[in-house]
Amino acid sequence: MDNSNVPLIVDLDHTLIDTDLLFLSSLGVLSKRPWLIGHYLFWLFKGKGFLKDQLVRRFEINIPELPYNESVISYIMERKKEGSKIFLATASHKNYAFAVAKHLKFFDDVMATNKDFNLSSQNKADTLVNRFGEKNFDYMGDHMRDLPVWEVSRLSIIVNATNRIITSTMHLKTFVLSSKA
Repeated sequence: MDNSNVPLIVDLDHTLIDTDLLFLSSLGVLSKRPWLIGHYLFWLFKGKGFLKDQLVRRFEINIPELPYNESVISYIMERKKEGSKIFLATASHKNYAFAVAKHLKFFDDVMATNKDFNLSSQNKADTLVNRFGEKNFDYMGDHMRDLPVWEVSRLSIIVNATNRIITSTMHLKTFVLSSKA
């Protein structure tokens, strides 16, 4: 399969890294300032993008120490050698996403959540179709919320696949990079 002109879009949480930045930043903020729990619920009420923006202002993640998924990085490097442009598209906050991209040095661009827009699920699918066109990109993700994106991608690359995800994507052109037991 010729992948040279097909962009590869990579998810961050539980795909490129083996953790979730919303969880880490929530834990980081609330463990140091538990009295912010009321604020946390208010921020969440205002939307996930707003919540993530408030957390990123209060907690710095040690980007080099994140648990990067080596099989995902190897696949990305193969695609980069073939000539694919590599994009990070994540529901994590843009500050964290750009820091990861700067650290890894192989992304051509970054799309991420900001305080007004949570780049997840259907929002992510719509954004990618607007930018690349339907079936004009490959998407690497890990979760059922990625199904709308896989539906509009040329190739669905599945990381840490569960039986449920594999069953739900059987009608698509898929490549399972790794699966959960």
